[in-house]
Amino acid sequence: MTSPRFAIAKLTFARLLTGMYCLLIMACEPDSRSSDSFDAIVHDFLVAGLIHYQHDQQTHLYIGDPALQEEAARSSDSLENVIATMAQLRTRLNALPPATTDFGTQRRRDLRDRLLAFETRGQILLGNGPDSFDAETRALFDVQVPEYPEAHFLALTEELETLIPGETPLTERLELFREQFVIPPERLTEVIGTAMEECRRRTKAHIALPEDERVTLHIARNQPFVGFTFYRGNNHSEVHLNADVPVHIERAIELGCHEGYPGHHVHATLLEQSLIKERGLDEYSLISLFGPVAVMAEGAASHAIDLAFTREERFMFERDTLLPLAGLNSANLETYYRYIDLIEALNYARNVVARMYLYDGMPREKAVSWLMTFGLETRGTAEQRLNFIDAMRSYVVTYNYGRDLVERYISERTREGTESSWNVFEDILTRPIMPADANARLLNASSAH
Repeated sequence: MTSPRFAIAKLTFARLLTGMYCLLIMACEPDSRSSDSFDAIVHDFLVAGLIHYQHDQQTHLYIGDPALQEEAARSSDSLENVIATMAQLRTRLNALPPATTDFGTQRRRDLRDRLLAFETRGQILLGNGPDSFDAETRALFDVQVPEYPEAHFLALTEELETLIPGETPLTERLELFREQFVIPPERLTEVIGTAMEECRRRTKAHIALPEDERVTLHIARNQPFVGFTFYRGNNHSEVHLNADVPVHIERAIELGCHEGYPGHHVHATLLEQSLIKERGLDEYSLISLFGPVAVMAEGAASHAIDLAFTREERFMFERDTLLPLAGLNSANLETYYRYIDLIEALNYARNVVARMYLYDGMPREKAVSWLMTFGLETRGTAEQRLNFIDAMRSYVVTYNYGRDLVERYISERTREGTESSWNVFEDILTRPIMPADANARLLNASSAH
């Protein structure tokens, strides 16, 4: 297989010969095929990105031209060559004449950031990653997340001591308390399917979806995630649920909204329809779990439940529909909701432990203990979190920081509970809006006040 550097050398030599020939005959029309273009760079990015995944086991989705998959499959490029190609594509992108529209400028910026993310991910796989957690999140996601001290988490755990009193360690009390809300594995598909259908009904009241859109549920095993959406194209998604992890009742609506409606399935459906088919933005046909778009995608999916349900609506649907369907008792549901609120406030603990585990040399067992102490995770859940960090590294920031960013962006532009919240949410998915865009608007709004 021809290396990228040799290919560029051949192309340069061919252009030189063409130019000499034109001068000799004094007549030659410009050859558009020899001129670089944004579309040509997008094509080469997609092929290089697909080749990258021959070396990377991280999940990705591709809903573009199958011919590019076939082209990538024929390649025997090493990961080092793929990284070099991504760097060359950034150079080519920077060498293009300035874009003539703001949106054209944005597309170039977004692609440039994705190219850097691919380079960074490739270097991580080779063992040459960034030198700090913050450097990794900046290179992969174009964000730097807040860092909280242990005192922040301890203050929140003190509230749980009062909520769930007892003499045994708090983590043991919490684990025992939570067990009464675990969905039996044999009822998992029915309970989450019912929750997802309600999420779908509520979403379709606000967002127009194709008539043939659908989600298929599958039970998975031996995965680092609790739920994952595989978009298969043409408005169809498969949502895979990990039955190895206990799924508590609050996760039913959360997974239904996050993975399905108006979360990842809706996002991918709208993306394919509005960005790729209608506007021809082919660079979005390769969906990777790194790059700035991942922050907004996960942030929007994490915010989806608060968009689709008020707190009272969610409580009543779980009490009246899901708990009976799961065969669970609703007597302690109000206390459980207060517990969920506090646990949600502890979710930045996952970022802290990822920072210490990945970059500060924290041993795995100590990281598990840290999550149990400061994140109030059960041992099983804490170990699952570490499995996720092993597989996905700093991706954990997309859930909490991404959710906060999306919520603040929507709140700044709307009034809670209005139809405009849905409009802004859809705009985030289809425009698309990146973390830099959202943060710039929030900064401008803050300055205006």
